[in-house]
Amino acid sequence: MGAGIGLYFALKSEPAVWWVGAAFVAAAVWIIARRRDWPGWVVAVSAIVAAGSVGFALVVARAQLNEVSLVASETRLLTIVGRVARLEPAERGRTRVWLDVESTRPALRRVPGRVRISIGKSDASLSSGDWIEVRGTLRPLPAPVAPGSFDFGRKLWFEGIGGVGFSLAPVRKIDAPRPDTVMDAVASAVQDVRRAVSERILAATSERTGPLAAAFLTGERGLISEDDNVAMRDSSLAHLLSISGLHMALAGFGFFIALRMIFALIAPLVLNYPVKKWAAAAAIAASFAYLLLSGASVPTQRAFVMIAVALAAILFDRSALNMRSVAVAAVIVLVLTPEAWIDPSFQMSFAAVVALIAAYEWWNARRIADVGPQGVVRRLLGMVAAAAATSLIAGLATAPIAAFHFNRFTDYGVAANVMVMPVVSFVIMPAGVLALVLMPLGLESLPLAVMDAGLDAMLRIAHWVASWPGAAQSVAAWPTVSFVVIAAGGLWLAIWTAPWRWFGLTAVVAGLALIPFAETPDVLIAGDGDNVAVRGADGLLHLMSPRKGRFDVEIWLRRDGDARQISDAARLGRDGFACDPAGCVASVRGRAMVSVAQDAEALAEDCATADVVIDFGRGWRPRCDSPQIILTRGLLKREGAVEMHLQDDGRLTWTSVARERGVRPWTGAISSGGRDRSDGPAP
Repeated sequence: MGAGIGLYFALKSEPAVWWVGAAFVAAAVWIIARRRDWPGWVVAVSAIVAAGSVGFALVVARAQLNEVSLVASETRLLTIVGRVARLEPAERGRTRVWLDVESTRPALRRVPGRVRISIGKSDASLSSGDWIEVRGTLRPLPAPVAPGSFDFGRKLWFEGIGGVGFSLAPVRKIDAPRPDTVMDAVASAVQDVRRAVSERILAATSERTGPLAAAFLTGERGLISEDDNVAMRDSSLAHLLSISGLHMALAGFGFFIALRMIFALIAPLVLNYPVKKWAAAAAIAASFAYLLLSGASVPTQRAFVMIAVALAAILFDRSALNMRSVAVAAVIVLVLTPEAWIDPSFQMSFAAVVALIAAYEWWNARRIADVGPQGVVRRLLGMVAAAAATSLIAGLATAPIAAFHFNRFTDYGVAANVMVMPVVSFVIMPAGVLALVLMPLGLESLPLAVMDAGLDAMLRIAHWVASWPGAAQSVAAWPTVSFVVIAAGGLWLAIWTAPWRWFGLTAVVAGLALIPFAETPDVLIAGDGDNVAVRGADGLLHLMSPRKGRFDVEIWLRRDGDARQISDAARLGRDGFACDPAGCVASVRGRAMVSVAQDAEALAEDCATADVVIDFGRGWRPRCDSPQIILTRGLLKREGAVEMHLQDDGRLTWTSVARERGVRPWTGAISSGGRDRSDGPAP
């Protein structure tokens, strides 16, 4: 099913809607094959085709039903009237606002239904459900900063957002032009409760740990300091800051265990009624309340589905944690949000759970039960060993995903998680859940103080581990085929129980062996033309400017596996750019020359010698026929960021974001070709 979804996202053009009907045909063939006792291999093949067709059809239907009006180009100053759907603290004291747009002045030809706007700190008194008038500009959804990099625009499009922007004047509250719908009123009430809970948490905790407590309990992460974010990331503890499977499991199963213990104290109940099922049903309700309080982000929704399926299994006298439960949870998530298949959080959460269950089943089938009771020391050592094994297994399962998506690998993640997880499991989360239960009574201060102490210990461990030599390693971008082969090998290892499961290791090794063959770009040009990078003879990227396009450059360096600072990558030298007011020139691995021309005189001079000319000038331009490739601002506007590869024969081939994205609903434009004198597009 996931492979069918993945095929949809690999396409360069939108498939026809009739593919939805093809899924019904494939499913019908599989049903007929089963009912008529066709050969087993026919049933198996038809089942695989049917599942893949259903996955493909689900995401096609999801895209067709996701009617989002896109901002086509950056607007002039607008007055935007809308209703605040969601608020989130952002960096530098600003606030991100998800705004349901009612109207704009001047009126846009296609008004986006929802936009995300960054507003200043003076507007922090807003709350969900407020109607506001804001002066600002809107931009199209962001495109990837390099061909093949993460597509933020696609993610925002599936969230129903048609444009992004920022305010240029204070926001003004206005009277509601129309009454709220029932769903709007419910959503606003939930957001108001969430904001009130966050404020109570911040008031009862220290300035440093308060934002972490809010992240654990309400999902608001915007106030966490940059130093703490970096330490949590470099120590492989950043997953704790996003409410996902771990938090939902601790909250849901913690509530379940607490209720069972309370019921066990009441003999008439525990002896005459199915209190275990009562506790499971109540835990589902408590998990749903936690889902709403946390903001119901997509990762949290997936975590809730997983926990709800596990607790529902208890209601039906089934095992709560087995591979079938995980499969059911995954199918439910993919039916509701098929785009989750390519989301890193979906992949990491399910990879960790699948690996842990597979390892537990393998170990449980082979371990020898203890004859006599264990001593205290042995039990403590067993708990530490179990925590270490859990962290190691989950870390190994999620490491390829983190390396593929985030270009980072943490060397001491197991050690950090072994030290921190007991604190999270037995101090931070129990105290946090108790604080939420007691908050309506005004008694949250004591449990929040306990939670504050636990968070302080967690931060101390995170900063300590992050300070170890080589705590975080940069990893160059992997080819997609490597990631797919490794994932397939891991699933083969986890799903089968017969001895042939170990053939999955062959696929994992093969995927790892393909990584060094990834082709790295030799020239990178930002989509707005603000910066250019070339690969020098030393094998490193060198930047034209240390100040422009810093966000793009950070991702370029990260995808190159380069841990240098931007200022270091922009130093002039033998492999760097040589610039003057007329433009810049640089060599590519000492074999080709790139010129960035700012005026007609520089363009005329560089046309005779450069292999690549990037023409950023305006007005009349002289004829330029000698270079292999000529890029202009107009071409970059159509194509987005461009990367080039130097071939063995000295030719430079190129591709662009537009070529890699294709024509899809979230791109908002049809890609067009440029002046390319190489032999066709880059492969």
